[in-house]
Amino acid sequence: MSTGQIHKLRFENLSFNFEGQDPLFQSVDFDFPLNQLVWVKAEHGAGRSTLLQILAALQVPVRGSYWINDQNVGEMSFEEFLPYRLKMGYGFDTGGLIHNRTVFENLVLPLLYHKLISPEAATERVDLLLKRFDLWKYRDQRPSFISGGTRKLACLLRALIQHPEMLLLDDPTVGLEESTALQFFDLLQELRQNHGLRHVFVSSFDDKFMSGQQHTEVFIEGSLLHRLPENFDKKLVAA
Repeated sequence: MSTGQIHKLRFENLSFNFEGQDPLFQSVDFDFPLNQLVWVKAEHGAGRSTLLQILAALQVPVRGSYWINDQNVGEMSFEEFLPYRLKMGYGFDTGGLIHNRTVFENLVLPLLYHKLISPEAATERVDLLLKRFDLWKYRDQRPSFISGGTRKLACLLRALIQHPEMLLLDDPTVGLEESTALQFFDLLQELRQNHGLRHVFVSSFDDKFMSGQQHTEVFIEGSLLHRLPENFDKKLVAA
């Protein structure tokens, strides 16, 4: 069985559309950049969120294939894909928390359900994050009783609670104060340096914030994926 380590992500002749709608992706061949922060850019409705969902295997291509390493995700069983699933974290644009669980229970659930670490270590990991982001006072509150910004932050923290190798974030700065967003991205940097986080994909319209992060850009245009050349000087665009 695979160890779940991710060395390559590729679309081969991949097409996707929602029923009755025009294609978001059509005959896409694309190798994704890895081992860095990748900023996914597109116009509204062009498929940013859907792209992240396909990468997380939450959406299935209509045609073509999505490959992790040398394995076709569409041909894998649940058991075969599970090692990869455990290496992925997904931060939804909105929602994503279980409404009848407290903030603490939402964050600790992935660790306990998959038995990744001991219950004591799981509690310690969650409590450290709650204190770091000043969420301790909401520890025993359910999502419906806290503000939208607090729910968004809790959802983002749950996406990385397992210390994933690959993280997919859909509009992570929406609803957050700038200081909180900066604090969260500082945490991502720590995880990349010390806890095995390697591949970070961020879908965002927040040009001001994202421009301050070291990143590679992938953009969606004409139902295809494009990447700026490695030696492309972004300063020339501004000029």
